[in-house]
Amino acid sequence: MKISGKIVATGLIASGVLGTVAVVNKVTEALAGELSPGLAGEGRRYPWKYGDVFYTMQGAREAKPLVLVHGLGPGASSYEWRRNIEALAQDFRIYALDLLGFGLSDRPAIAYEPQIFSDLLSDFLREAVRAPALVVARGLSGAYAIADAYRHPGSYERLVLVSPPETMLEEPSPSPLRVAMRFGLRLPLAGQFAYNLLTTRRAIRNYYEERAYYDPSLISDELIEYTYISAHQPDARFPVADLLAGKLHADVSEPLARLTVPVMALWGRNGAGVSAAFKRVNPQLETHVLERCGEHPHEEQPETFHSLLRSFVGSAV
Repeated sequence: MKISGKIVATGLIASGVLGTVAVVNKVTEALAGELSPGLAGEGRRYPWKYGDVFYTMQGAREAKPLVLVHGLGPGASSYEWRRNIEALAQDFRIYALDLLGFGLSDRPAIAYEPQIFSDLLSDFLREAVRAPALVVARGLSGAYAIADAYRHPGSYERLVLVSPPETMLEEPSPSPLRVAMRFGLRLPLAGQFAYNLLTTRRAIRNYYEERAYYDPSLISDELIEYTYISAHQPDARFPVADLLAGKLHADVSEPLARLTVPVMALWGRNGAGVSAAFKRVNPQLETHVLERCGEHPHEEQPETFHSLLRSFVGSAV
């Protein structure tokens, strides 16, 4: 009887803990609220095989198409182009999309992998843009653009990589710890609870302070709040779990070396070594390192970024 009593007590405690976790998860999601479009312009949804993809258009219809692809991370979205879109729309027809699983796009509970995002770019360029485009991709998203540009060069007029990591030139090797982390984060209750702990406002602010920006004055409460709300939309944890597990890393050194599409790459102040590594793979790359910038040089020095972009496009023969 004593053993049975202990089992019952343990079961009740476990049920209570799980119930508390479920309530905390629900409260966190409810308090985050619904996400609104972060960019001015015409919002549209592109119906894709894994779910609808939200994108914002701005600029003259007859202008050269420019596709903006945000980087990856908790709360990532096209909002990161807020300091660029209006200025660039003076010269280009802008398409700023939220990748599947992020922002205002659908967030299916699937296993996210590089091929999914590469296929998304391929289909979006062919079916939504429908003309050779200048594509700008930040971070790991640059790997998916490189892979697609190698397979479908006709969809790309030029490609711009913003802060592409050196891991894009290395064979991915997820560690057992990362695989276990992915498994844990994908669990319905405990996984959501752990994800909530990883994506607090303080954690998001730490990222911007330590990596994204050189100038801390750019870290506004509005930025933190929008990123936080985006990070806490239903099922937002699934792509982040795969990202943290290393499942979204891709070695694109060979496609980059053979790429026929002109490519420009730029980094912040810590990018000199990475720039050299990319130049070794493809000596034809145009590279720039912007001092006094973090991993988001397009946000910290938008005028310089816009100038480099226009010069790069203008250099076409």
